Amino acid sequence: MLPAIIALIAFIIFVVILTVLFLKPLVVVLANTIILYLLFLRVYTEITKYKRAKIYTTTAIIALLIVYLLGNFLPLWWITTAGMLMFVMTHLYIMYKK
Repeated sequence: MLPAIIALIAFIIFVVILTVLFLKPLVVVLANTIILYLLFLRVYTEITKYKRAKIYTTTAIIALLIVYLLGNFLPLWWITTAGMLMFVMTHLYIMYKK
């Protein structure tokens, strides 16, 4: 009976330690997933509703080149960074064009 209780306590401590260690990466993954979902939902709407596929394609290529060239200075989530950069550049172009 005592070895089972010790094993259960050790298992609970192990789970708590792993939860603390991996909580930050899980929060980062969740936050970036939400950002990407909202960003690409807006982009999809603008491409289908306003027919801005050419503008978004051009700015996506430019954003990926910028992220690639500045890759040493950017965080691990380069897809999120490139997506946000694409979105900002597209809207700056649309504002400048008007």
